[in-house]
Amino acid sequence: MITVNLLPEEYRRRAKSPIGMIAAISAAVLINTSLFAYWGYLHFGVSANIATTRDVLQADLSGLTWQVDYHNSLEAEIATRSQREQTLAEITKSRVLWTKTMDELIDVVQNGREGVDHFIWFNDLEAEVKVDRTKHGELQAAGVSGAEDYAQLANFAEDLEDPALSSLMDIFAAPEPLQASQERPDETLIPSVTWSFPLKMNLLSPAERVENRETAEGEAQ
Repeated sequence: MITVNLLPEEYRRRAKSPIGMIAAISAAVLINTSLFAYWGYLHFGVSANIATTRDVLQADLSGLTWQVDYHNSLEAEIATRSQREQTLAEITKSRVLWTKTMDELIDVVQNGREGVDHFIWFNDLEAEVKVDRTKHGELQAAGVSGAEDYAQLANFAEDLEDPALSSLMDIFAAPEPLQASQERPDETLIPSVTWSFPLKMNLLSPAERVENRETAEGEAQ
């Protein structure tokens, strides 16, 4: 329905907007403007700052990842090499150094006791290492003693077991008792009286050799 006001303009009632509506509209505009400003701050300020920080941290992580992987590979390699070195050390400790063993046996023969030479030599010598639960190897020799006194041969047997003269007993069990037989005297030879005897020493087990060597190393320190 259309309403027409026919009164002159000076008598017409001016239309005014309600104050409540103006206030509500103003508040809505203010709230929307504030929300839009806050959204802009979050989007262009905080969000951009977070994205920049994330990119920096991601770059740092990418740079550290290969270092961590390289470190882990080094640790694995060190563990492998350490285990290998430990295995080699155990093998070395249980290994028989025949050159050193022969040198020590020669020293015992040559040194004698109380300034008296043993006058012992070997016609043959054989060393053997076995991988067996009951027998690990042995040293055999056909020995000859050129002393007329049989006690010289007994002294030699005692010197073989003397740790002050050699470390033979670190790898060998005590030698079997020497059983010598006197050869026919020959006055044309010096010495004229000789005793023939077999020398036999059995190798200790690898575990016993390692234990003896570690004990000797501990006492030396």
